[in-house]
Amino acid sequence: QDTTARSRLSAALTDKMRGSWLPWLLALVQARGVFAFVGFVGLPTLETTTGTLPQVERPGRLRPTSQQGYSATAAVAALASSAVAVALLRRSRRDSSAVTGHYQAVRNRVERKWWYIEEDRDPTTLPVWQRDYRYGFQVLRRSMIEARKKGEKVFWDVRVIEVEEKGSKVEMLNSGLIGWMPTSFEGTAERAKVGDVLKAECTACPMQRLNGELKWSPWPNLYKRREKAVPVFSHYLWLEQQRSIKKAQELEAGSIVKAVVHAHCPKGLVMALEGDEKPKGMLDMNDISRKKSSHKWVDKMFPIGTEMKCFVVHADKTNGRITLSTKEFEDDDHVGWMLSFPERCFAMADEAVARYNDKREAYIAWLQR
Repeated sequence: QDTTARSRLSAALTDKMRGSWLPWLLALVQARGVFAFVGFVGLPTLETTTGTLPQVERPGRLRPTSQQGYSATAAVAALASSAVAVALLRRSRRDSSAVTGHYQAVRNRVERKWWYIEEDRDPTTLPVWQRDYRYGFQVLRRSMIEARKKGEKVFWDVRVIEVEEKGSKVEMLNSGLIGWMPTSFEGTAERAKVGDVLKAECTACPMQRLNGELKWSPWPNLYKRREKAVPVFSHYLWLEQQRSIKKAQELEAGSIVKAVVHAHCPKGLVMALEGDEKPKGMLDMNDISRKKSSHKWVDKMFPIGTEMKCFVVHADKTNGRITLSTKEFEDDDHVGWMLSFPERCFAMADEAVARYNDKREAYIAWLQR
């Protein structure tokens, strides 16, 4: 048995020298168990509190002499060593399985040390195949999510690199990410020229799966795109914000302004205010009347081009957000008249707003009593 254990240990050491540490560790644990079982000649046998273990006579088995035997402590140590060896063997098989290898590859693909290395080169000067598109998409997508949570907008500097009939191909200056700007999103009468740097908002940022599933993905690629999906930018939205900021400097909360219905949207009505540049304000569905109504009825009563009077609820002079309302033109005796008789409400708009302010001040005084 001594010779067998030594041969296992030497073979494991040979494998260790070849670069494999697991066989060496397993052989070392097994050898520890063999040495624990063996009672060497000349050493007294260990005894427990109840005495030595009884020796059972079995046919074909040599009875150990008085100088050689087995102890309970050695048996427990051998079993523990075998359990450790089995656990290490199972772990080695689990780490080398195909499923674990796949997730290990995905983890390595996501977490890389060079993400944390600051890039000092201009990404727009690099070839397209050298640009870090993954970093660009993550910065763009996460910035949009955080801005949406705060109710803000994020604008990026983009450079026009190619002008086509349906739009312009642009690149982001911060990451070199290639995007697309349709002609209707340019916002100017004259087409943009190659090399122009524009401020633009990203209106659509495609996910990675939009261009096709990866090789390891179990989902089939049902819809094949003719062209690769890229982010969509709009310079028109930046121009609209600048116009709204300029108009917001002139407005005060509580005033009455004239506006024209510019467009219908799921949130309500987009109103075009007075001015040469036609700045836009938002009339929410809940602020049209004190009575709830459907989009279908609102679109019928207030088609595009309808002139209306609006109450300025708030005018943000920082981001240009202008919030409008018309339900202040109704009183307790005329609830819902904005949906049926809007002309009468507009004719009594000044009187209705005065009553609304008096009622509001009285309610505030009642709360502060």
